[in-house]
Amino acid sequence: MLTSLEIKGAVAAVTTSALLLSGTFTAAGTYRAHRRAGSDARPPTASELVTGRGRSLFFRSCAHCHGQDADGGEDAPSLRKLQISGSHMTLVIRSGIKGEMPSFAKTYTEQDTAAIVAYLKTLN
Repeated sequence: MLTSLEIKGAVAAVTTSALLLSGTFTAAGTYRAHRRAGSDARPPTASELVTGRGRSLFFRSCAHCHGQDADGGEDAPSLRKLQISGSHMTLVIRSGIKGEMPSFAKTYTEQDTAAIVAYLKTLN
């Protein structure tokens, strides 16, 4: 025969198990709802993809001189709020500036250069 203490322990164990199980299912439902809401987000536009690629290329080749935030460094000017056209930016990137900046014509394709220019235009 079970004592009252054993019965109380069994009831407490069953109650605790039920609470933990319902908490787990509630958390799983909340997680699923959150994930489902996140999947409804719109995909990035082509322009955003190009700008993102340009940002990546900028960090790879330009940031070490112009700074991570493109605000300039010891040896290079800020690229924020440039007052030159996109075609002029392209020319400078592809041709370089004698004695100041290397040419990236052999490093990057025209599409890569256009992506960098698109990123630089977002800094204005």
